[in-house]
Amino acid sequence: MLRRLAGMTALVAANAAWGAGGHHAVDDASILDEGTCKVESWFSRGGGERLLHAGAGCRIGSVELSAGTDYVRADGSSATGHGLAAKWATELTTGVSVGVVVAPGWQARARPRYQGSTVLALATWAPRDDLSLHLNLGRDFVHRADDEARYGVSVEWIPVANWSLVAERFRAEQTHFLRAGARWSFGQGWSVDLSRAQRLSGPGVSDWTLGATWEFSR
Repeated sequence: MLRRLAGMTALVAANAAWGAGGHHAVDDASILDEGTCKVESWFSRGGGERLLHAGAGCRIGSVELSAGTDYVRADGSSATGHGLAAKWATELTTGVSVGVVVAPGWQARARPRYQGSTVLALATWAPRDDLSLHLNLGRDFVHRADDEARYGVSVEWIPVANWSLVAERFRAEQTHFLRAGARWSFGQGWSVDLSRAQRLSGPGVSDWTLGATWEFSR
């Protein structure tokens, strides 16, 4: 159990490092503004598993670079994973953007520590200022194991100022999920997220997640 948990944690940390949408699984095809950084954290609970994430990132030139760490505990066992990510994105035309993410992950206190990498293609279509559609398509290249498909689609709607609602359907860690959540933005670059991920099929578990993000200028 601990071996499976630790491997999963390392890939989760790698994937979490690039998530511009905080803990949401489907990323958008955009990066931080020039001279901007972010710090974020979230806590997930479900099916007897607990996950605590901490991460940070900054835009360096035309690329957003991020790092994240996850601590997972389940069935009396625990594991820690670390991830890095490089994300690039560009606008093709008004309302249409594409991007790519490369994110390797490592497992603490294990041999080998390197657990694999995720490569994702990103696309975003924003037909209106208050509505965006996101598509991710990629793969987890797992070290010493079979590679796994990773993909998802999401819709983000801003019904009123400072509030956004997100719904996403995705596959990650051999599991299909449906997630719905809300985000509240306030103050100088602060936001808080709450979501529910429902397992549709696969070995993963349904969970609730509460997170916070702060974006700031360097």
